[in-house]
Amino acid sequence: MTQKGVAHDVITYNTLIRGFCKKGKIAAGTNLLKELLARGLQPSTNSYTPLIEKLCEMGDVQEAKSWWNDMCNRDLKPLVRTHGYLITGLCEQGFVTEGMQQLNEMLNSKLKPQKGTLERLVLWLSRADSFDDSLLVIELMFRLGYTPNKGIYRPLVTKLCRENSNFVETCLGDILERN
Repeated sequence: MTQKGVAHDVITYNTLIRGFCKKGKIAAGTNLLKELLARGLQPSTNSYTPLIEKLCEMGDVQEAKSWWNDMCNRDLKPLVRTHGYLITGLCEQGFVTEGMQQLNEMLNSKLKPQKGTLERLVLWLSRADSFDDSLLVIELMFRLGYTPNKGIYRPLVTKLCRENSNFVETCLGDILERN
């Protein structure tokens, strides 16, 4: 960057990191973040979020968690969407319990999850037979003012009906009546 007269500041690095990550060039984005750190510049949450997003999208949640931890160790506060990317990535890789833990961490930080993140979480919890957690997330959605799409109920109801239809009528009926 120096040879081309481009300033070495966090905004420039963040823009380049985001661009490389959008193109799927994770190694280039990672190298830029490492360079930013090596130069002694103070990264921002926006320095990490594109890497975490793309790593999760590509299924490398362990590397995403490593960058997440680095970001948090620098006392940078994750954005709502950064949490959402990690929750999505964890659940897609089968780490649904960790996804729920991430949601709890997000809520403890007083951040409001996005509706889509919660809906996907309900679907993954339903697939993992975590019915209690599925219902808790649906309840949370209503408390946050979201109206869940009807499609998120289908997998939950289908699995619950196989187990105990009375339970379905009681629990889901109560939730739907209250909202």
